Amino acid sequence: MGTELEMEAIDCPLCDASGRLLLHREGPFRMVQCASCRFIYLNPRPTKESLFRFYQEYLPEEESSVEAWQRMMGPVFKRGAHLIRQYKKKGRLLDVGCGFGFFLSEMKERGWEVVGVEISQKAIDHARNIPGLTIHPGPLEKVVLPAHDFDVVSGFYIIEHLPDPMAFLKECHRILKPGGILLLRYPHTTPIKNLLRFLRIVNRFYDLPAHLSDFSPQIIQQCLERAGFKDCRHAIGGYTLPPEPGKKIASVVFGNLSEALFRLSGKSFLFPGASKTVFAFKG
Repeated sequence: MGTELEMEAIDCPLCDASGRLLLHREGPFRMVQCASCRFIYLNPRPTKESLFRFYQEYLPEEESSVEAWQRMMGPVFKRGAHLIRQYKKKGRLLDVGCGFGFFLSEMKERGWEVVGVEISQKAIDHARNIPGLTIHPGPLEKVVLPAHDFDVVSGFYIIEHLPDPMAFLKECHRILKPGGILLLRYPHTTPIKNLLRFLRIVNRFYDLPAHLSDFSPQIIQQCLERAGFKDCRHAIGGYTLPPEPGKKIASVVFGNLSEALFRLSGKSFLFPGASKTVFAFKG
């Protein structure tokens, strides 16, 4: 990644507290935990201008790499579509951080009216070549969409990339219709980092500096409630299929284990370290 990053020190993005504890390092980057609200975030982090430039290079460009990305994310997209169908059969959907438009295509094939928001120009160009897709250049807060316009807003692995997650959640709440649903898919990496540190295994699982924060189910529910959502329902929601054999095996094994434990616990146990899906409903 050739983009030069300008860094800035910040207070907690959720509660503005300045107190923090160092949790993990990845190269020159540090993940810290707020001493007040316990939120885990990157500090210092890239400026907004640096982030914009960074994300112009973040996604792959070669067609083979784009296809590999589709295969990797496909199971999660299909699972997300299945979960949405349990609550709403058809309607108007916005996918934020829509990437190359694959989830939009999935939902369009299921009869939904779809719109996307994306910050990467190469992804926008690719998605706009898919018939029937409308893509707005992001970020979401700058698009100025009408209030009460969508039945569902989705975001797959997006909230951990955002410098102001609360502003994003409040905007999602504003543009959803009453009774609308926000679906978020997010990584929960800190439990894995803690275990690997105990085992003295060096890794870059936070994917710094791309990920600006790491959410737990408890923290994400608190944020959703602060943004105005009334009902949050958590799930595992499937697993990705990375192209690397080792990562693929680990994803399949731990993904299936996480789903099994979730079902056996009466949908109450969320395996620490596994990526998770949350549904939040607008009252």
